[in-house]
Amino acid sequence: MKLYSLALSPFAARVRAALYAKDLAIDILTPPENWRTSPAFRALNPMVRVPVLVLDDGRSIPESAVIVEYLEDAFPAVPLRPADPVDHARVRLLTAVADNYVMRETFPLFGLFDSKTPDEAAIQAQLAKLDSGIGLLNGLLAEDAARGSFAFGGRVSTADAWLVPVRYTLEGLMRFSGRTHLLDRHAAVAGYAQSLRESPALARVWDEMEEGLRQYMSQRAATA
Repeated sequence: MKLYSLALSPFAARVRAALYAKDLAIDILTPPENWRTSPAFRALNPMVRVPVLVLDDGRSIPESAVIVEYLEDAFPAVPLRPADPVDHARVRLLTAVADNYVMRETFPLFGLFDSKTPDEAAIQAQLAKLDSGIGLLNGLLAEDAARGSFAFGGRVSTADAWLVPVRYTLEGLMRFSGRTHLLDRHAAVAGYAQSLRESPALARVWDEMEEGLRQYMSQRAATA
């Protein structure tokens, strides 16, 4: 198998987290430089997005959530989904909140902060939406006394595959914007950045995103 991935993409990062946690052998490739206009890449993924998983027989699977589900079904030896249906639902809830209430509210802020004429009213309104979403996620993490260092149940799950890139993206936003207080009221989300390092697989994803951000900022500075 091979995975087309970008280091800083939170969607590709969640797939890498699942792959590393399952200890699966795979080639991780950067898409070709012209991948957004490449007919060959479009043939792999008509949506023209990363990540894309290419199987050994040449078939391809796009979309990060679909890829992670495939990996769970195809390689069950190291499960990342709880066997209990209620626990599984809880893990799915964590991923849904991370996607729909945190990540979705984070992305617009990068553009707002990067504007040549920042609209502080719009920034504050979007920050309020983000704070509400982080609060939901923080509450889910804080009320699970058995979760230990991870998102749920004391072991790595698909919830962690989602939360690592979400937490790193929040870290990037705080650095980019200078608003370093964003997690002050959300101790469980803030502390997850340190506790996730108890898993080498999750720590590897965090470090890859860190390197991806370093490269992006270097390129940005070079073209400024």
